[in-house]
Amino acid sequence: MAELIIEDWDLVVRLTLGEKIWGLRGWRMTGISIVGRAVYGTRRHGSGYDFCILHRDRPAVRVDLESGSGRFSRFVISVPEGGDAEAEAARIAAAAGISPSEPVS
Repeated sequence: MAELIIEDWDLVVRLTLGEKIWGLRGWRMTGISIVGRAVYGTRRHGSGYDFCILHRDRPAVRVDLESGSGRFSRFVISVPEGGDAEAEAARIAAAAGISPSEPVS
């Protein structure tokens, strides 16, 4: 399961081997969607690109990135089974010195 790791001042998305492989497959964009189960890879939208690792029935943490900080405008990563998305968001926000946003259902 993907993890969001804070190393010094960097936010690192650590992927499993399967997520790495599936996240690089696809036709128009890198990634794959398994209908009703999971989404791995890059998704394009009006504001740029998201990197997503999403699993059905699991909450996710969305991290909005500053413009000009790289290819992606946000990460959207499911928390591991039994994980707490709000606690994960609070941990990341605290490391960045910001307040976490309100949860969205």
